[in-house]
Amino acid sequence: MAADRETAVDRPSSQPGATETPAPSTAPINCPQCAKQLDGEPNFCPACGCDLRGLSGTSDTLDGPLKEKLIDARYRILEKLGEGGMGAVYKVEHVRMGKVAALKLMRPDHAVDKALKSRFLQEARVVAKLSHPNTVQVFDSGELEDGGLFIAMEYVPGKDLAWHLKAHGPMGEGQAASIGAQLLSSLQEAHEAGIIHRDLKPANVMLVRRRKSGDDQVKLLDFGIAKLQESEGRKSTTGDFIGTPAYMSPEQIRGDNLDPRSDLYSLGCLLFELVSGKQPFDGPTPISVLTQHYEAPVPRVTDARPNATISPAFQSVIERAMQKRPADRWNDAEAMRVALEHLQKSLGSKPAEFTPMPVDVTDKMLSREDFDSFERSLKMRRTIAPIIALAIVAALGIGVFRWWTHQGTSVVSSSEKEPNDRAEQATAIALSTPVQGAIGATTTEGDRDLYVTTVGAGPHRITLSGVADLNLTLEFLQMERVEREDGTRADKLQRRLFLDDQSLGEPERIDALQLTAGEFFIRVEENPFCTEPNRPSREKSLVPYTLTVEPMTVEGPAEVEPNDTPSTAQALPLSRAVTGWVGAKIDLDDLVPRRPDAPFSSQDWFRVEAAADATVMIAVVPPDRGALQVLDGAQLEAAVKKPGGKPPPGVTVKGTPTWVELKPMADGQRRVRISAGDEVLPGAAYLIAPGVSGENGLAAVIDLGRVLDGQSKSESRRLLMEAARKYFAGSPDLSRLGEN
Repeated sequence: MAADRETAVDRPSSQPGATETPAPSTAPINCPQCAKQLDGEPNFCPACGCDLRGLSGTSDTLDGPLKEKLIDARYRILEKLGEGGMGAVYKVEHVRMGKVAALKLMRPDHAVDKALKSRFLQEARVVAKLSHPNTVQVFDSGELEDGGLFIAMEYVPGKDLAWHLKAHGPMGEGQAASIGAQLLSSLQEAHEAGIIHRDLKPANVMLVRRRKSGDDQVKLLDFGIAKLQESEGRKSTTGDFIGTPAYMSPEQIRGDNLDPRSDLYSLGCLLFELVSGKQPFDGPTPISVLTQHYEAPVPRVTDARPNATISPAFQSVIERAMQKRPADRWNDAEAMRVALEHLQKSLGSKPAEFTPMPVDVTDKMLSREDFDSFERSLKMRRTIAPIIALAIVAALGIGVFRWWTHQGTSVVSSSEKEPNDRAEQATAIALSTPVQGAIGATTTEGDRDLYVTTVGAGPHRITLSGVADLNLTLEFLQMERVEREDGTRADKLQRRLFLDDQSLGEPERIDALQLTAGEFFIRVEENPFCTEPNRPSREKSLVPYTLTVEPMTVEGPAEVEPNDTPSTAQALPLSRAVTGWVGAKIDLDDLVPRRPDAPFSSQDWFRVEAAADATVMIAVVPPDRGALQVLDGAQLEAAVKKPGGKPPPGVTVKGTPTWVELKPMADGQRRVRISAGDEVLPGAAYLIAPGVSGENGLAAVIDLGRVLDGQSKSESRRLLMEAARKYFAGSPDLSRLGEN
């Protein structure tokens, strides 16, 4: 754990637990590495980044007057880690557990300020809600006798990102993408909890290497000035100017109410600095820097570092994150993270090796589980008969409360219940029952409604009616057991799919969304469609809509959503035919490039595993009404690689089964895209079966024949088998075609 890497010139006259503080030295100090004369007693040289802690004999930078002091009768100070404007951070030992932690102390003179005191205590309250492995954990907090405040948190050995940049200079985009993706994972959890960091910068990012897994890891520090979005409105805890000018979003500079996209802007600035070695905007004064954030165009990395080799994709990620208007940036941290991880995989690079955690320190680091277990055992040791009686009463009360809570959550509604913006407020609904909701919009932001229901494992259909002059989006989320870094597991709300296939006034629908058993959350929100990114939200009072979630009963293999990109293409079995469902007709080849971070579910992608020299074809049986567009992935790949190349139209399948040959793509995979053609009804079922040269390569086609027989489609079956004999002449399976 590290504090802000700022020079603290005005040191406090006293610290908690200290009886006397030595006067600071007035003699000038020179950096032993670069000889720069320093003002005050900084922790690190501003010129070369050299560690200066303990350089001055009178400084409390490393040991200081608080060394060996006991804070709150349990935390013994070992050494100082850093200092900022509000206080200092120390490495401490929990004397009763023998575990190492980090302790942030607010200076008593600052604690007199009620606003700053409130902000400091808010840090403990806010960050204690976060449990992501890339977020520093908070265990304990309180107030000392002299008025000082403290927060006990996870100790993270290693260097911060600011030091790394000074020591090693700019890094490759693969390493930067890895760091950015981890920070976005931390931010996603915070944003889902309504928390905005507001001061994302290299000094607030620690770099470590976990010994058990050998993975490089970053940890995000200092959510202490984060803004908690309460249900009654988004209000800043203070009116102070909070943040670091080099990384502040335009709306933060204006003092506007912030949303999570402000953090994405700051992260874009940080990524720029990681690969260029310079901040995106520079100037003689903080005001000049702030003005550039507000007015200047997004710079290119090569402008700051001409010899840098940066891919257009990485520059595009930065540019989108640093757009002046929040609406023009990434939709959320998850979307930006997916883009960076995709870029990282394409580069095939690994992040830099960070500082390994020392074994002796790793074994002694205090964790949240250690702290909670100790507190529980401490209370038990102090418990005697009267307390036991109270505990029994409390346990009974908890049982009654849980029973009452269960009774409350089991009551479902056929209409929206406001407020329902957050998970704990979600309106409980029943499966297969239309639910009536209402949505509104203002010039600043759209309305959002959250619903929850209990589902079984398997495919589900979700439909949402359209609302005139508004564009409604659907986000599907589900609780998932995730493993923490320490090996424990916890529940976390994970996005399953984002759905926005249709524009203003049109309904949304998805079939075969595969869910695991448990609670399932659906968020309905009004947002601009991808073809109108600069459209202000409509001024609308509450307008009604209908939402329905229903399980699907399917016989045999079926499509599993999401399968709407080449990378998520569903594998087709070589032994059975598969049932799929077509989405609404949209202009995929026009819309997909506009929104690569949230693909369109109106397209279905499938893949066939086969030998490189095998003939691979798929048979597609269209719905009774309307047409399908079937496109070979290799054909699409070849077309879009050409300068000015446009996707081909593909094969129109209507009325009768049609065969389409699949060629290998660049990665050797055979993929096919199926989408809606003319007159097709959304949700209409179709059949698909692969045929592969070689023994048992037509097993799925034979199964498809059985399905068509069961549907009394003998003519379709006859045409299918005739074509199979033509395309797979010599196949050992041909003798079986006439038997079925």
